[in-house]
Amino acid sequence: MKPILRISRYGLVVTVVGCIIMFGAVTIYAAVAVGGAILKMSFGGINPADIAGATVSAFKILDLFLLGTIFYIVALGLAALFLDSDAALPPWFKVRELQDLKTIVSQSVVLVMLVAFLGDVLEWENATDIAYVGGGVAAVIAAIAFMLREGAADGRET
Repeated sequence: MKPILRISRYGLVVTVVGCIIMFGAVTIYAAVAVGGAILKMSFGGINPADIAGATVSAFKILDLFLLGTIFYIVALGLAALFLDSDAALPPWFKVRELQDLKTIVSQSVVLVMLVAFLGDVLEWENATDIAYVGGGVAAVIAAIAFMLREGAADGRET
């Protein structure tokens, strides 16, 4: 049974490759969006409406790059945990157990949510409804913070 379990972990190669493909796809999409935004800014006039639109576009593109980065981090972390490929990791990226990877991804998700929320705030038209969106984002961030704090209280390093 042990040999079967030892070999089956290489099934995670599909997950790692899938994350790397998604990283590439999202990053290329974001790079194309950067080109489109530059063209739009180059040929548009300079007025407050254009500046607001450029700001919203910039935050949405940043959100895409952050999402791509999360896919890359997950691919590196899973490869290091299950496929013994620590050599590909940068020195600052320490993943000894799945909880370490969950912590890094959780912190990244909070960052993506904050950037997405800021983008929503910039283009929101009905001022009172944004409080509900902000409350939802705050609730998710609070839950993640609680989870990370509980992990630290259990003696796990975050």
